[in-house]
Amino acid sequence: VVFGRPGSGKTTISEAALLKIAQGELKKCNSDLDCFGLDLDVCVPQWMKDNFGKGIYPTLQQRIEFAVSACDYVQSCFIERKQASRDEGKLFAIVSFSFVNTDLREVFHSRFPNAVWLLVDTDEEEATRRINEREGHFYKGKPRSIDSKEEKGIVANEKKKEDGTSCASSKNPDVDNADWVFAPVDFSHVVMNGKDPVAKNVDILLQAIQEKASSS
Repeated sequence: VVFGRPGSGKTTISEAALLKIAQGELKKCNSDLDCFGLDLDVCVPQWMKDNFGKGIYPTLQQRIEFAVSACDYVQSCFIERKQASRDEGKLFAIVSFSFVNTDLREVFHSRFPNAVWLLVDTDEEEATRRINEREGHFYKGKPRSIDSKEEKGIVANEKKKEDGTSCASSKNPDVDNADWVFAPVDFSHVVMNGKDPVAKNVDILLQAIQEKASSS
């Protein structure tokens, strides 16, 4: 699992690793090893993407429902890949997603307890710069600050109308991490410096796959 705050470089590293895998990089060390990529952004429903663009983040319940559906997607892709392949070797997937919240991570951990997690550690300033430079992605970063009481009231009312989401409040038990701040990671994981060259992080990722294959 390649994870990190939005704009950290997850997709770039994952895609570069998959390219090297397609060129036979993994099979040099393990001939019966196969690997494919899954970007869980494809699981994000359109209404949630629209809300992200407005700075409206999903509630705890909505995040859990999303996480469960994303896990189902990963499992179904494994089954389809295994059925389509005549190779009886080991099958791995590089799953890339932000996993900003602890609840998203916990749901995925419960379904895939043997997954290896690799954090792309990129500071918020650099990640924000990258977000501002990219085009076509639903996540636009933090919305502009709202100063006037009138503007705050308008935004609050708009949020209450959006597909069951409510205005973020620390008093609402159904909303944690409401500002979509990347939560600290409190479990075992590999760290990749998001400012390092992509090639260096690709090597770390491929090494993690090879080590996992050797131990399983």
